[in-house]
Amino acid sequence: MRQLTLPSLYPRRKAGKAKPAAGKGARRAPSRRKASLKRRMPAWAARALRPAIIGSIAVILLSGGVAAWRSGGIAALGEAAGESILAWSGSAGIAIDNVLVEGREKTSAEMILAALEVERGMPLFAFSPDRARDRLLALGWVRDARIERRLPDTIFVDLVERRPAAIWQNKGKFALVDETGAVIGAEDIGQYGDLKVIVGADAPENFAELFDMLESQPELKERVVAAIRVGLRRWNVKLDNDMTVLLPEDGIEEAWATLAAAAVESELLERNVTRIDLRMPDRVTVRRAPDPQGAGDKGV
Repeated sequence: MRQLTLPSLYPRRKAGKAKPAAGKGARRAPSRRKASLKRRMPAWAARALRPAIIGSIAVILLSGGVAAWRSGGIAALGEAAGESILAWSGSAGIAIDNVLVEGREKTSAEMILAALEVERGMPLFAFSPDRARDRLLALGWVRDARIERRLPDTIFVDLVERRPAAIWQNKGKFALVDETGAVIGAEDIGQYGDLKVIVGADAPENFAELFDMLESQPELKERVVAAIRVGLRRWNVKLDNDMTVLLPEDGIEEAWATLAAAAVESELLERNVTRIDLRMPDRVTVRRAPDPQGAGDKGV
């Protein structure tokens, strides 16, 4: 679990040298500091109000509202009470001071804090976990998120991050995608040079089916280096021996299984072949590499 450093709504005063006391008869210089638009609650009032606020929240929680409180389901309580109640509760210590995050590996702390929109000293009542979750889910690395408010001063975030499964290439630009085809982004893409490349404008939205196909034949999957979308309809797969496999529009997993069987039974992938056509459901057609005698396509 990691704790993030929050920007401060009410900066903590730095310790310094005490100013010398003014002598008798000396006039006190007028303060140049502008009056704050929001005055902090006096300490005695904060101490008196805090037990009452915590007691009210305890009544809500004991009445079955724990999940609602943590998830923000009773955020309307703060709105109904008004800005003044929010300010008082913050001054009484019911204010955000910590953000704890679990599951973060790639998502930067700065991006998380920007999405949460929190500052130290912000009233806990004013924070909406639901709206913050929506903003977190818009981040490329974040697949899912759970956010809770924890009394008296903590926001807890449990992240599930995406795992890159391929590199998407389109119009000279590159981005990581996960197994569902969700686009993660180009951040840290250099660390994933061993991933397969998918090419085409609609490649991400059609990648999930291709990913399942590849996973169905692990040994054959290891030989794939790239997959290219053709006519926004189907895939061509490039193997590590420079062979091109033409997949059909439908039933690609069945066609892939046929290729896997041919690779074992007839050592098809070891032959002098440049193209394997699987678009016909009842046959495998291959194109041999050019030779002095010349050769064309041949069914297997």
